[in-house]
Amino acid sequence: MSKISYQKPHLTYVEQKEKLIKQGMIFDINDKQIEHYLAHFNYYRLTGYWHEYRQANNNFTANTHFSKIIQLYKFDKILRLLLLDAIEQIEVSVRTKLAYHLGESYGSHALLNANHFSNPIIYKRTLKKLKEEVSRSQEVFIHHLLNKYQEPLPAIWASVEMMSLGQLSNWYGNIKLRKDALNISQQFKLDSTTLKTFLHHLTVLRNHCAHHARVWNKVFTVTIKKPKNKPSQITTAFQVDDYQHRKIYNTLVMMAWMLNIIQPDHDWTHRLKNLLIEYPEINTSHMGFPPDWKSYTIWQT
Repeated sequence: MSKISYQKPHLTYVEQKEKLIKQGMIFDINDKQIEHYLAHFNYYRLTGYWHEYRQANNNFTANTHFSKIIQLYKFDKILRLLLLDAIEQIEVSVRTKLAYHLGESYGSHALLNANHFSNPIIYKRTLKKLKEEVSRSQEVFIHHLLNKYQEPLPAIWASVEMMSLGQLSNWYGNIKLRKDALNISQQFKLDSTTLKTFLHHLTVLRNHCAHHARVWNKVFTVTIKKPKNKPSQITTAFQVDDYQHRKIYNTLVMMAWMLNIIQPDHDWTHRLKNLLIEYPEINTSHMGFPPDWKSYTIWQT
């Protein structure tokens, strides 16, 4: 298929508004606010939020209000911040468990022994990236350890502090012995496959959030493997429909479970529920929420 040249012209904010009006968008806020949002949120970025209101002829469905789109945009922004908060706590905890178990089992420099990992290609690539992160670090403790000791990496309990979430996912996913992977995953009452896929999923999600991309109604290609039998709080709440399980809801279930273990007195679940209360117009089914989601134990704990 041959490509064509892009011919669409630049549109002023007024022209952007006029285009949307012709397509059926209802503007229920004043012109100054409209121009402000178009000037700071980007017309093209907002298309991801009004896409659900488009018809086959590209016009909007009846009663599509611009204020509703802006509310959805603001909701999505707060949701991303909640996700990043949970990801940070989970990442730090899994790093800690990885360092503790591998350090206990194989010593301070377990990461330098390829025999503890399955795929030699992944191992070499992951080790190379970690060494690069360590060499670029401006942390005083890293400089101290590199200057004092001869090993090419600091001890595992220091090295994990230099791991990105993607690297952490690769290190864990490449652990050779199942008993080692299980020793770590069972700290969170999960099987190793579920934790492995969850970390991979979080790597994608974190990059998504860090680039301020839409998560409401996002369909993920990298998903989480549902635990087989337990914990029941996850297995009963998880959505397994071929389409719905690719939405953010299952991620939220896993986050709630992990945070209940990592920080039992956390308020993250309450903040999530309060966000949904604050924005009652949000259609949670677009995020994969089942109609009876509040009845599940995971959301009552």
